[in-house]
Amino acid sequence: MAETAVQQIPRLVELMAWLSQRDSGKPVSYREAGHRLGVAAEAVRGDLDALVDLSDEFKPWLASLSVAITSDGFLVESRGSFRRPLRLTGDEALALVIGLLGVRGGKALAGKLGATLDAAPPAAAVEAEFGLGPSPSAHLEGVLAAAREARDGHRKLEILYCASAGEPAWRVVHPHQVVQAAGRWYVIAWCEKVKDFRRFRADRVLDARLLVQDFRPQVLFKPVERPEQLLRADEVVTARVAFSERIARWLKERYPEGREEGGRYVVTFKVADAAWFVREVLQYGAEAEVLEPEGLREAVKRVVG
Repeated sequence: MAETAVQQIPRLVELMAWLSQRDSGKPVSYREAGHRLGVAAEAVRGDLDALVDLSDEFKPWLASLSVAITSDGFLVESRGSFRRPLRLTGDEALALVIGLLGVRGGKALAGKLGATLDAAPPAAAVEAEFGLGPSPSAHLEGVLAAAREARDGHRKLEILYCASAGEPAWRVVHPHQVVQAAGRWYVIAWCEKVKDFRRFRADRVLDARLLVQDFRPQVLFKPVERPEQLLRADEVVTARVAFSERIARWLKERYPEGREEGGRYVVTFKVADAAWFVREVLQYGAEAEVLEPEGLREAVKRVVG
């Protein structure tokens, strides 16, 4: 004897609720579903046929349902009344923690979330492993991409770096870590020049070239875990630029702290971002000349040439 709607509807509701709460997008076999519902596989197939064949009169109620028949099973998913309760996947929990860390007052809530939900990673670990802040510029993205590729493939990286001494120079480094703190990106790498680890600010890397030579990771490397460990890389660079007499009138308004020397207007810059400094000077073309340091002077010439 055929089943009545009173018998079939509760089973359909349980079937939709069960499948809508699964994190897997793989099909379910009729046998598995039957075991779950306590009925034969044939009964599940009949339930599914009834669901698909419902008249237009009931379709609005089922508009949120998605039913797919495969060769060896089926999929049923609901985005409406049968959607799963608040149970986050690992990726969803990570996205929520990152979002909370990026807003004011969200750090404490992210910490509570990590301690409450199994899928949520600790907020401190997320801060150390993921960059939270404004998107890097196209130049900075290129530097970071090269550094990550060098790190992951254990390949040497040649960088033109503007250190706090103010003299950009080429260095060959072995990247071990790429980290972000307080809105700035850093490359932690073994420097062949000084035979030790250095913390390079990525925005001070004027150029980065991936080399074919590989390197062996240092077994004594200690990853940076706290922002205060990066303070030594944050010293500024001092540069002097002379602007022609023709545009000195406008430069005095923009940089009133400068002074006249030999008919030109000389301005001293505190450079925290070498790439920014190069762009700043280039906008004045031949009307601006970098007097010192020589490294930044050559960096501007290299871009022009």
